[in-house]
Amino acid sequence: MIRLAIHGGAGELDAGVDTREQRAELQRIAAAGLRMLRDGASSLDAVEHMVVLLELCPLFNAGVGGVLNRDGRPELDAAIMDGRDRSCGAVAGVCRARSPVRLARAIMERSPHVMFMGVGADELNAELGLDVVEPEYFITELRRRQLRKAQQHNVIVLDHDSAYDGTPPEAGGGFGTVGAVARDVHGHLAAATSTGGLTNKHPGRIGDTPIIGAGTFADNRSAAISCTGTGESFIRVGFGFEVDAQMRYRETSLIKATAHALDAVAMLGGRGGCIAIDARGHIVLPFNSSAMFRAWVDEDGAIGVAVGRD
Repeated sequence: MIRLAIHGGAGELDAGVDTREQRAELQRIAAAGLRMLRDGASSLDAVEHMVVLLELCPLFNAGVGGVLNRDGRPELDAAIMDGRDRSCGAVAGVCRARSPVRLARAIMERSPHVMFMGVGADELNAELGLDVVEPEYFITELRRRQLRKAQQHNVIVLDHDSAYDGTPPEAGGGFGTVGAVARDVHGHLAAATSTGGLTNKHPGRIGDTPIIGAGTFADNRSAAISCTGTGESFIRVGFGFEVDAQMRYRETSLIKATAHALDAVAMLGGRGGCIAIDARGHIVLPFNSSAMFRAWVDEDGAIGVAVGRD
């Protein structure tokens, strides 16, 4: 059974905000992933491709249009994981790799390591022959304005907050972390996640996205998971590993395992959500905030798109 889900961030979204552009992009990208899977592509290829497309979309906080740190620079994180054997790759704090998730996969497949950060990761990206860009490639005028606004209010803005000072978000203002999970025709699972992190964050801060077993996880024996939200809380819970442990050792269902892990996130003051697919093709999309941008393929092969609790 072919299944997939993608997300574009979870958090607090003011009523009346126009999300038509984001919905259309989620629909388009989910359709691209579905075509790949129907043509026989692996779940790993599908999640990578969908996250690359999300990185190229400035409506979300990853790749082009990723938020800026305190110094006005992009610092991008990404991870990918193969459920067949737990192969994985991750990057943190890159600003010259055109596609952070492609670099994460190259680390998984073309190096003996799992995770690279900063300058070393960007240098490896060039050494592996992947596309190199200047940091300005990722920066949009909207993100510059959001950074100035955050600095005026002396706040660090969570990647999933649509409004942090009581004012409505700007039109087309983007939202949060992006991710994808998939189950291919052979029953193999995979997950990928990419993010720009937090607006006005201290340079060097890393969230849950590139942490294998926290914000990104896949194992054919349990589930493929991609998270979005308060990264520090998802790290402290070990969200991906917690869901895996609940399912494999306690034989808990996917819906109960993700609910349990999300309750633990909430107990630590965190909010957000996840997309997840288990080995049987069941999909869950839980979140404890007011909204999560998401799209999925149901059992009939139809694509669903939602933002709030609709």
